[in-house]
Amino acid sequence: MKKSRRDTLDMTKGSPAEVLLAFAVPVILSNLFQQLYNMIDSLIVGNCLGADALAAVGSAGAVTAVIVQLASGLALGASVVIAQYFGAGKKREIRTCMTTILLFAAAVGVLVTLAAQLSAGPILRLIQTPMEIMEDSIGYLTVYFWGSAAIFLYNAENAVFIAVGDSRTPLYLLILASVLNVAGDLFFIIVCSMGVRGGALATTLAQTACTALSTVALERKMRRLGMGKSEHIFDRTEFMRMMRIAVPAALQQSVVSLGNVCVQTVTNSFGPAVMAGCSAAGRAVNLVSTVPINWGNALSNFVGQNMGAGKPERIRDGVRASLLVTGGISLVLVLLMEWIPEAMIGWFVEGDEAAEVIRVGASYLRVNGLFLVVFSAYMVIKSVFKGAGDMNWFICLTLGSLGIRVLCTFLLAPVFGEAVLWWSVAAGWCVSVVPTVLHYLGGSWKKQNLIE
Repeated sequence: MKKSRRDTLDMTKGSPAEVLLAFAVPVILSNLFQQLYNMIDSLIVGNCLGADALAAVGSAGAVTAVIVQLASGLALGASVVIAQYFGAGKKREIRTCMTTILLFAAAVGVLVTLAAQLSAGPILRLIQTPMEIMEDSIGYLTVYFWGSAAIFLYNAENAVFIAVGDSRTPLYLLILASVLNVAGDLFFIIVCSMGVRGGALATTLAQTACTALSTVALERKMRRLGMGKSEHIFDRTEFMRMMRIAVPAALQQSVVSLGNVCVQTVTNSFGPAVMAGCSAAGRAVNLVSTVPINWGNALSNFVGQNMGAGKPERIRDGVRASLLVTGGISLVLVLLMEWIPEAMIGWFVEGDEAAEVIRVGASYLRVNGLFLVVFSAYMVIKSVFKGAGDMNWFICLTLGSLGIRVLCTFLLAPVFGEAVLWWSVAAGWCVSVVPTVLHYLGGSWKKQNLIE
């Protein structure tokens, strides 16, 4: 394993299991802290402001996820291309890709901020947000989207760090953001009595501070790696190369989030208690899904570097190690979801409405816990296609899983009731894992090459 003095991993050498472990653990911890401060938002809102406020944040969260996924998808193009350039040892191209994607991300972020201020109300009415929580939902959305430029920039910068093998700097930045977010929640919600707007403001300020520090740290990283100023701050050729991955990925992730908005529309029809229960359970599921999702993201960069270095033979060993680790951890997490789901949901809410919210959330967790190992295998294997640049399959598999969930929810929930909301999630995982495994075993993904 080759490692620089600045914690930059060359994953084209050494034991695949060892380099993946060293790289994946900070990636997982980074997302864990991100999920943690999202969860703390819900804990403080639910306990200090009540179930209606938690439902408002949940309804708004379905919309904010669209923008976050759009930012993540655009950054993905940079991550895959830069990882392959890093494996090939092409420093000049890495620097050019970095400046190009950062300029583009900043511009998109500003446009999103302007658009979101005008459209928050119509969007929430479109997804049938109940009138009793409409004001809080609009307030949360408008304040949250003040930080759109920071969201897009941070995702792009994080993609560059990860692509060049540095998973520790994003971890340190997110730990800081988590601390700032918790402090901001307590100050703006409890001390300043700003309601749900206070929670949104805390998240926005924490994200902005994290992005500013990330910009400084990334520039220092590039200089230490011998990547000085680029000849072209914005390069059309590299931009188009990254957009080959970024545009379909961003559209796919936005469609996924829009699909979730559609699901939220059905969820809203069951009333605030079901909305709050699903919102709390969704936060908990996101938390326990951290390991397979983020190990898969680490594996994607492992695949990208080895594809760029012309070493696809190392990838199968990395996949085997990834399946063993994520499968084992998922089995442990299943026990928590099956044994203490009421306690997990009970963290998020108290008061007269708590019993119904806990019942809904616990049912959601028990069902999804049964299929968490299937989800782990699906996410790990699918991530190989992303790292290789085989985006057609990656996107089709993701949209297929979503499509099953949306169809089940719209067609069956009105007939069979709220339980369909969580059974449809498991159905999407189980059906999609089959073609995922078959395509991986077929091996055609090895023929992809983005940087030639």
